[in-house]
Amino acid sequence: MATRFLDNKVPTQWEGVGYPSLKPLSSWVPDLIARVQFLSKWLYEGMPKSYWVPAFFFPQGFMTAALQSYARKTQTPIDFVQFRTNVKEVFGDEIDEKPDDGVNIHGLYLQGAKWDFGRSSVEDSDPRCPII
Repeated sequence: MATRFLDNKVPTQWEGVGYPSLKPLSSWVPDLIARVQFLSKWLYEGMPKSYWVPAFFFPQGFMTAALQSYARKTQTPIDFVQFRTNVKEVFGDEIDEKPDDGVNIHGLYLQGAKWDFGRSSVEDSDPRCPII
């Protein structure tokens, strides 16, 4: 365990009880703390106004649950329910109310793309800076 600490890697003993990640230990621990805080707040204070997607070990399960909740509420077969995304101009901690239907999420990462706040659209990611 000490060798893994010195190499800035998650100890092998923790891998079986923690979440899988490629992050070094110095990033993994603060991320673990943030996940526990998010989930604890949800447990003790009730459903949040916005869900931090990276906190979930299996986000697909959360998204399926959101679809299922809507399908039950509207008595629509879940096979006919789809996601519709409305991007808000506020961040997760600035959201002040829960939607009547669906969920607010934040922390979603885009791979190979970026969100252009000026155009309110998904754009190609910026090219990598050349290594000098």
